Amino acid sequence: MKRRTLLKGAAAALFAPLINEAHAQLTTPARLVIVMECNGIYPEAFLSMGARTALGASQIGSRHNFADVYPSMPLTLMGDQLASALCLNPLAASGPNISLVNRSAVVLGVSSTISGGGHSSGTGALSCAVNGSAATFDAVMAPRLKKMAPFDAIRLGTSSSLTPIVYESCSFGLGKPAGILVNPTLAYDTLFGSIIGGAGAGQERSMLFDFARDDVRAALATFKGNSNERLKLERYLTSLDNLRAREGVLMSMGPSVRPLLPVAPGMNPLLAGSGTPDSMKWLEAQFQIATTALLGGLTNVVVLASGSSGFDVRYDSALTQSGRHDLQHGIDTPANWTAIAAITRKHVELVAQLARTLESTPEVGASGSMLDHTAILFMSDNGEQHHATGVEWPLLLVGGNSLGLKTDGRTVVFPRDGANANRQMSNVFNSLGHAFGDSSFDLFGAEGTNRIAPGPLSEIYA
Repeated sequence: MKRRTLLKGAAAALFAPLINEAHAQLTTPARLVIVMECNGIYPEAFLSMGARTALGASQIGSRHNFADVYPSMPLTLMGDQLASALCLNPLAASGPNISLVNRSAVVLGVSSTISGGGHSSGTGALSCAVNGSAATFDAVMAPRLKKMAPFDAIRLGTSSSLTPIVYESCSFGLGKPAGILVNPTLAYDTLFGSIIGGAGAGQERSMLFDFARDDVRAALATFKGNSNERLKLERYLTSLDNLRAREGVLMSMGPSVRPLLPVAPGMNPLLAGSGTPDSMKWLEAQFQIATTALLGGLTNVVVLASGSSGFDVRYDSALTQSGRHDLQHGIDTPANWTAIAAITRKHVELVAQLARTLESTPEVGASGSMLDHTAILFMSDNGEQHHATGVEWPLLLVGGNSLGLKTDGRTVVFPRDGANANRQMSNVFNSLGHAFGDSSFDLFGAEGTNRIAPGPLSEIYA
């Protein structure tokens, strides 16, 4: 009975943030989700047919990068058919899935040469500074957006690194890296299992979710809130059911994938032979964990870093049996480019799945859906290609309409790096900072005299 009481108390702890949010309704909700794909996102991946025509289809041809045809002044294409882009068709309506085309925006042409590029910019992508020298945007925003959530930020991902935690993508400041949990079993234990004792408590963890589901059902039976609050509780119940199912899969993987101390690659079951993880499957698990954390009010800031601290990640379930690095070096081979595009498209699919879940969940304490109050930014960790120069960072923005973001189906193309009207990733982060309520957030990063213009971008923020 004592253990049962303890477990019920743990279930209440998992459920409490959502209940507190539903009843308190003290602050305007706002959330940030950053998804980064390693080894570059090519501009062609996000180029709609309308944008291709506007820039000159004959000049672009079959090139993956084409900044030389960008205009001398910012170009905004309203009502663009974003789903016509090579990797953005997951945004389109399909079967029961609603369209996200008019909840999204594509940005081409913004630069961040201070970040470095190369195989990876490390923390440079999110800090607009030299790797390791400054705080990343997620770390700056996390304490401002935390509010009632128990976690200021949740950082998840995948990697080819030997360790279960990597320190390459996020930072609290100079010499203060922020860890990314790159093993879904560890992420699950850290976010949920720790409530009742961590990795060794599989049976108790299953009981925890059973108790949590019972508590949600009991709350629904007596809940006095409005219909939006009830629907959010129902969505949370569905998410708990999904995680309960995932629990069985993760526990069966336990002996071979539980985080290990660094060992030689040939002895590590995560990297050797058949034990090499499929990063896309692991990323799917991380997205599911992140979705539940957002729905449950456990955090308002999420980073999902795909391929952090390792550029030779494998995506065996994404139409290829090769590592990402080898594919990139053979990008001129049509089959390789098809596989690379499929990987980016799969990332967009996961982003779209998360966005649709948030869109179908009404916001508590405000009008609209959770997606209206959540800014999702999908970008690469190094720029526009495999050996990137940082001259361009193609971006996909989804959601955040109630925050002032102009994610209404537009494509924005800025002049190329070196042009007077070029704008930088730091301006994108300024735009998000303003969207999150800080009207003075006009400076970010460490470009120094190379900073072109301060403040947000009127093309993507009202």
